[in-house]
Amino acid sequence: MEKIDAVITWVDGSEPNYQRKLKEHLSNNDTIKRQYLQANEINLCVASIVKYAPFIRKIFIVTDKQSPNLDSVKHIVSKEKIEIVDHEEIFRDNIEFLPTFNIRSIDALLFKIKDLSEKFIYFNDDMFLVKKTNPEDWFVGDKAVLTGNWVKTYNKKTIKIISQKIISFFNMRPSFNASQSKAANIAGFNSKYFKSYHCGRPQIKSIIKDFYNKNPEKLVDQIKYKFRDDRQYMPYSLCWHLLIKKTLFIESSISKLVEIKKASELSPNQLVNLLNKIDTQADIKFLNIQDLNLASDVTQQVFQKWFFKKLRK
Repeated sequence: MEKIDAVITWVDGSEPNYQRKLKEHLSNNDTIKRQYLQANEINLCVASIVKYAPFIRKIFIVTDKQSPNLDSVKHIVSKEKIEIVDHEEIFRDNIEFLPTFNIRSIDALLFKIKDLSEKFIYFNDDMFLVKKTNPEDWFVGDKAVLTGNWVKTYNKKTIKIISQKIISFFNMRPSFNASQSKAANIAGFNSKYFKSYHCGRPQIKSIIKDFYNKNPEKLVDQIKYKFRDDRQYMPYSLCWHLLIKKTLFIESSISKLVEIKKASELSPNQLVNLLNKIDTQADIKFLNIQDLNLASDVTQQVFQKWFFKKLRK
């Protein structure tokens, strides 16, 4: 079977050395609480990949002078399957841009991970597998399976054009969808883009590498920002649109995915009800839960208890 790896980007924003570096470059310390703290989701993300995607050869965790404590899932996760990759490895040709706190800069360089397989699946640490997947859920032959749907690009929506100008003027957090639209524009799609959601994203390394070999200035322009910037595009979405352009893709419905947004606003009972529904729907394979780090301790415990129960089955 052809090798398929997984890549997870992760940092522990509460770690003292990381906080020190972050505060040196960050004008608003409240941002630390919102964006950079975590609720140990990495343990469950890794364990879910091992359990529900057993074909994965290796899981690369890309981080900044850190290593996650996976003791709580050591009965599931073999150390031999995990490899820690420091930012210095992927920024080795652009070391002047470190430290970085920008996921969109980091994402653009994942193809530089040493020994990374040609086909790989990119995860954030709040993305989980909840039922068994097969290689064909991600790749069929030389084609990537893309979970999402087509929508109009931002340059075709007047209200979106205006909203982006407002975001830029007030230095607000750059839009997730606008950065996908920018990626589509770069690949030559000016009227619509294939919108991704929060689940694992299959990537093909040679497609990314070839693009940056031909357009080195695009890479430098992308990775020079220490924090997210509205001038950046979404790197994995750029790969998707390059694949679409070459007809190396298969569309897949978002019905397989559940996104739980603003977990911080859910009571423990509300979360229990949402999670129980996932167990009863056979077609759901992917789960994303956002802002769990901002939820109450009880709500976080509900999620952990539910997931560990699944892992023991």
